[in-house]
Amino acid sequence: MVKRNQIQQECKQPASSGSSFAVLNYHRVMPIHTFWNEQVLDVGVFEQQLQQLKRFFRVLSLEQALQLAAEGKVPANAVVITIDDGFADCFDHIFPLLQRYQLQATFFISTQGLQQGYLWENQIANAILQAPAEITMLKLQDRQFATSGKTERHRSIVAITDLIKYHAMAQRNQLIAALIAQTGVPQMHHEFVTAEQLKQMAAAGMTIGAHTVHHPILALESAETARQEIAQSKAILEQLLAQPVHYFAYPNGKFAVDFSDEHIAQVKDCGFAAAFCTDWGQARPTEECRFRLRRFTPWDRNPWLFSLRLALHIVAERYSIRFLKEWVGTHGN
Repeated sequence: MVKRNQIQQECKQPASSGSSFAVLNYHRVMPIHTFWNEQVLDVGVFEQQLQQLKRFFRVLSLEQALQLAAEGKVPANAVVITIDDGFADCFDHIFPLLQRYQLQATFFISTQGLQQGYLWENQIANAILQAPAEITMLKLQDRQFATSGKTERHRSIVAITDLIKYHAMAQRNQLIAALIAQTGVPQMHHEFVTAEQLKQMAAAGMTIGAHTVHHPILALESAETARQEIAQSKAILEQLLAQPVHYFAYPNGKFAVDFSDEHIAQVKDCGFAAAFCTDWGQARPTEECRFRLRRFTPWDRNPWLFSLRLALHIVAERYSIRFLKEWVGTHGN
């Protein structure tokens, strides 16, 4: 049996030529960049990145990339696009642009959003942004959060989201309820892709993967709850789409922080073919690493710096060039 530390070393080793590929990890794309959420990308910037990918890289579907990796034939400039969560901008902005440039992507969906139209983090943002002007301070877990102006509210969204994120779902829901009780803003708008939209995306050739039901940190939940989150998200999507769902992405996605070997085993047991984390690096779908495939978050707003960083990332990972890895990982936009 391969031990855990051996698996970790295997997944960190430079990939042999033709057996690895870069996986880009997006979350949200909106008409205007929302500075309080670093995962939100401006639509214009996203389109520029797609143009760069179309011009300089070989964008593959996830299925194509895995098949070519198994054959040792992945092109050196291969890239796979993934989008996590499933917010409304997946259909409103991301999907149309992918079609315009004839590119495929994989969408990892948290299925609670399909059922109720939003996820827990939307509740936090909505409660703070829509709170009456006379509410200038919120209190949560003996901490105070200013809401006296737009900037203060944006900062408080980030701080409260970070505070609540690393709680098990039961405690998370209690904290959100306490927040809503202070602001008096329970009403939510629909902020998620709909079932019919998801069907349309799948019919157009987009790959749909699972991302749990409620987007919890799996490491904070009981083994049974974690298994239910993984299995139910797969079952819900398969029933909706009337087709198998082969791929999974771990919420938050840092190995040994947000999920563990136990959750990898659960994902395998649920019948997935591969799973993705958010640890930085090339995806190497070997037997040891197939359920902990690494991704790369493209945070650069300048399209040329985006392309340069992505190209250097591929070279650095493929040939294990340390100084390039450090440059790619530390130089922001």
